[in-house]
Amino acid sequence: MIQVNTYRFFDLYEKFPNLVIPDYQRAYTWDVAKVQELLQDWEEYIASSPKQTYYMGSVLLFANTKDANFQIIDGQQRLTTLTLIYYQLFGSLLKGQNVQYNQSVSGFNIAKNLNFAKQSIARLEKLKDSEIFHKLEFTVIVSDNQDHAFAFFDSQNNRGVSLGVDDYLKAYHLRALPEKLQEQKAKSWEDITFKARKEDNHLLDLKHLFNEILFKVRQWKGQSHFPYPNKTEVLTEFQKNTYSTETKNAFRLFPNNNNMRYHQLEYTDNGVLLVSAEKPLAKKDYPFAIRQPIYKGQNFFDYTDKYHAIFRFLFNTKEQKSLEIENALHFYNALYTKDMSEYLRYYMQMCLVAYYDNFKEELFFKAIQYFDYYLGAIRLEKYYVRQEAIKNSLKNASNSLLDVICNAYLPNEVFSFINKAKATESIYVNNGFLNGKKEVKNKVIDRYIQRLCKLYHKDIDNRLIEVKSRKQWIA
Repeated sequence: MIQVNTYRFFDLYEKFPNLVIPDYQRAYTWDVAKVQELLQDWEEYIASSPKQTYYMGSVLLFANTKDANFQIIDGQQRLTTLTLIYYQLFGSLLKGQNVQYNQSVSGFNIAKNLNFAKQSIARLEKLKDSEIFHKLEFTVIVSDNQDHAFAFFDSQNNRGVSLGVDDYLKAYHLRALPEKLQEQKAKSWEDITFKARKEDNHLLDLKHLFNEILFKVRQWKGQSHFPYPNKTEVLTEFQKNTYSTETKNAFRLFPNNNNMRYHQLEYTDNGVLLVSAEKPLAKKDYPFAIRQPIYKGQNFFDYTDKYHAIFRFLFNTKEQKSLEIENALHFYNALYTKDMSEYLRYYMQMCLVAYYDNFKEELFFKAIQYFDYYLGAIRLEKYYVRQEAIKNSLKNASNSLLDVICNAYLPNEVFSFINKAKATESIYVNNGFLNGKKEVKNKVIDRYIQRLCKLYHKDIDNRLIEVKSRKQWIA
């Protein structure tokens, strides 16, 4: 049963004094800019001498009769922000406002926004004098069926309510877990978000992983279909297209290099010896393949853990690495600066994650050099590098580079494919980076060539001649 009513701010907490935030909910993520925007809206509203209330949107609650409380399914961000402002003005909380937050990201943002509220006390006092809290009104939707509540929540968010893809996927797959695991997985997920924010590196958050790496590697198959990773497409891939199992603690494994029991066959005087590949598994070595089917719940979280661990291992300078990976990261950071097209940076990241997934560290430094030779030709040829340039490089080649990486048995199969790419070689050899006046097409291309020559210790002053033999530089 679903009930819908409108309530003023104080009436809401009087009617629902036992509000809780369930463990599977996303963290409180409003930043100072969002709070500032709310205060500005209130000030404009008060200045207009309104006769009507200020509408704060809808709040969705699940009436949990088992624990005698009301779980906030949607509305946490606004209610938490109002609680912070109320506390700053009145020095106390209403019954129902003193809820628990189990995620470190929530605590981080609450502290920042409370500090902002303290600094804005003069503005808040004026709003208090205008009795702003008496003017706030909500639509409150209450369901006594959790599945119905989430169905409503899902439909609202699929229509564009602001909720990150990673937040939505977390909530969806936590519901497929046994209750005892929900808090553990929710905390692990939030820890990833918190670390990315603490290090001020959005590339290490889960939005980037799903949108720019996993979705594209999984969906950009063949040479005709390259869907854009919008919210609907990403949710379809990692929610709708995931599978259910009869038991929640057993999932099928699919044949791939990551779950081979034996990795070598040796012939000895005593016969054939099978050499085992079994060893304790770090997250980045979990026995999954990047394009494999995914099951709901535990399997989805383990899959996510693996590829986030791989991405962090490859691209986070603070992670301890072997010399092979250190050399590759130095190479990447030297060439794929912010001066390089974002689309090419993300394309390179896709290639490296897919390659590591298939071959681990085997010839990894050689691989990044080959990938740069292949991707660098796109940078040299195009005046502007847009998304379509990446898709066309996959579409117009004899095969898709991503398919080659994912399907190869040996690294040399990948290198051989790139070596045979005549169109790529032609751009270097035939000066595809020059315009009709025999000048480099633009400064961005020229700076990339200079970075290349510096990295390979070539003559920068003679760079336009040097770069013609780019393929021979690969060590």
